[in-house]
Amino acid sequence: MDLMSMRAKGKLEAVFDSDDAARSAAAALASETGFGRARVSIRVSGKTLTAEIDADDVVAFRAGANSLLRNLQVFESIEKDITDKDEVPQ
Repeated sequence: MDLMSMRAKGKLEAVFDSDDAARSAAAALASETGFGRARVSIRVSGKTLTAEIDADDVVAFRAGANSLLRNLQVFESIEKDITDKDEVPQ
């Protein structure tokens, strides 16, 4: 079977420290819902952000998943920096 002709679907879930952080991450990822051959739907339930990827092929799926994971990693880093600054004694 040719990998370029096989559809691929998957789900990524990220659990945040708060509902607000999950909603903020979803808002930040809102522009990341179309990657050409891959489509992404994002929803939030409480502290959990769920991204479902539906791709025309596995290469497009991997590209979409990598992009989402990279953006979530950036968001996590920013959230950590904000939290660390809040904890610094004045």
